[in-house]
Amino acid sequence: MPLDQKTITAYLMRDRVKLLAYIGSIVRDHHIAEDVLQEVSMLAMEKHEQIRDAEVLPGWLRVTAKYRSLKALEKRNRLPALMDAQLLDAMEPHWQEIDALSMQETNKAMHDCVNKLAPSAQRMIELRYGAGLTVLEIANKLGRKRDTLYKTFTRIHDALARCIKQAGGA
Repeated sequence: MPLDQKTITAYLMRDRVKLLAYIGSIVRDHHIAEDVLQEVSMLAMEKHEQIRDAEVLPGWLRVTAKYRSLKALEKRNRLPALMDAQLLDAMEPHWQEIDALSMQETNKAMHDCVNKLAPSAQRMIELRYGAGLTVLEIANKLGRKRDTLYKTFTRIHDALARCIKQAGGA
């Protein structure tokens, strides 16, 4: 039975960091990676009836992300320095192993690590992922520059990644 949009949304929220890391490994630019992730997310919602079950969703998202990432680089006349489609295909079994890991430990580590952030960083995380605001909307709401917030989010994401890794959840 095809997946519903609610199931896809839940997966995207739960495994956003993994998918963003995958895209980032291809495009090597946080702004482009965020754009590609949004595009892939919207495409998954539009084509939800073509995705037959939850088991194929991670692979579908990665394949779509790979092609959208390469297309984004091509559009910007930026060739990936280290990654190409063949290398990404060769890495696919490793990504499948990561998909098979239980996310319970990672989710607990994420929760604990978010609680360790400064209150201002926690608020930004809540606005972005809880309220679903874009970085531009947050910038307008907080009276800050968009580019400054992108840098701030990069630092927050880096801090969370380090914390989760130290906690053993990734």
